[in-house]
Amino acid sequence: MFNIILFISTYPVLLIIYFVLKNNHKFHDHLLFSVSMKEEWVEQPAVQKIISDFKKQMNILLLIFFAIPLTSLLTSHFSIQFTIWMNWLMLLILLFYVPYAIANKKLKKWKKENQLYENQILVSYVEMKNAGNVRKVRFLPFFLPTFLSFFVFILSIVFSAISEKTDFDSTIMVLIIAAISLLYWIIALWMDRRPVEVICNDSDININYTRSKKNVWKNFWLACVWLNLVYTLITFLPLISDTIHLGIFLVGSIAYALVLLILIIPLGKKFKNIEKRYASSFDPAFKTNEDEAWIFGLFYYNPKDKSSIVETRAGIGTSVNMATGLGKGLTIFSIIAMLSIPFISIFMIMEEFTPIHLVIKDDTLYCEHIFENYAIDTDTISNVSLVDELPSMVKSNGTAMDNLLKGKFHVRNQGNYELFLNPQHKYYINFSADEKNYYVNGFDDKETLEIYSELTD
Repeated sequence: MFNIILFISTYPVLLIIYFVLKNNHKFHDHLLFSVSMKEEWVEQPAVQKIISDFKKQMNILLLIFFAIPLTSLLTSHFSIQFTIWMNWLMLLILLFYVPYAIANKKLKKWKKENQLYENQILVSYVEMKNAGNVRKVRFLPFFLPTFLSFFVFILSIVFSAISEKTDFDSTIMVLIIAAISLLYWIIALWMDRRPVEVICNDSDININYTRSKKNVWKNFWLACVWLNLVYTLITFLPLISDTIHLGIFLVGSIAYALVLLILIIPLGKKFKNIEKRYASSFDPAFKTNEDEAWIFGLFYYNPKDKSSIVETRAGIGTSVNMATGLGKGLTIFSIIAMLSIPFISIFMIMEEFTPIHLVIKDDTLYCEHIFENYAIDTDTISNVSLVDELPSMVKSNGTAMDNLLKGKFHVRNQGNYELFLNPQHKYYINFSADEKNYYVNGFDDKETLEIYSELTD
């Protein structure tokens, strides 16, 4: 099931990154590989060679990255599948930009060798007419779906209070998803407050150009907020009725990811249409002075530009100015997030392949797996029974693998249970302690039966 979800929701990311980046081998907005260019320069043999090499490298990467996830079908171990997919995503984000960076470096070198840089002074242009007044995001259209998302969260709290079918962890899940609506709204406001983009000496053209692009982004983020309201409802529904199966959340999650990806696809076309409309107004001089600020054509570093967020030159969307405090903070956070993926993968493998153990020592039951998970005073243990079948349950938080169930799980009409067991074994010990209910077993059935015997004695 994990593989199915990832194949459906993640493969489109590969195709989107491929087509968005590959589209940058085409001259547009007086740019080629984030380097300011004139149309007649693009036809030069050396430039065409750079474009040809880039296209070949992108096609090779597409084939390689299309094949890598297929290796996850060769194993049934969740941790190995997780490692393949997460590291695939990390490498996808990193390596797919390498051909672009190479092309950017070659093109800058070609311009320098041919003395095509008229001015190497790093400057930043600011539009002063109506500065700060080009706004497209309005309060009410974003407030309504955001308010409704949090209203759904309030309803989940009410159902938690009056019904035993829901629990605290479920309401937290609804809250997290509802909060994404607010996050979309904040991002929309943030992008809407970007300064007017300078493309020529005519202020009216600059303002209209910026207004057109901000309107596209406003519509995109507004669609995301309404979509997230639907997803919040999908998360809430299985909590209030036994007739609505939890599978609706799984299907809804896949549909949510796919629709988000579909919403992204038209952005490139809309921005390209805007660029065509204003193509005759573009002044290359305003692009040339920023070439050196774009490291590899991907990372923007301009100390003379006080804007934290700028229009990206690679693909669609925005980039951070790494010369600002916010830009440095976001860059450091992104690096840490990337580097954490291999460590998380290692921990997942350790979780799946490290056996669990039950030990009674000094009147205390220890449940050990990598670390000590539970230490339960045997004097508090009651209602001990040995069972060979688990009730139907869903994970609230913890680990759910083929050979490991660990953490808090919810059983409808019964409440929460703490699980520490290998579901592939035959026997499980059920007991209560400190107002909590447990299902546990040991390294094998022999260890489980020994611990059960000690507890009943």
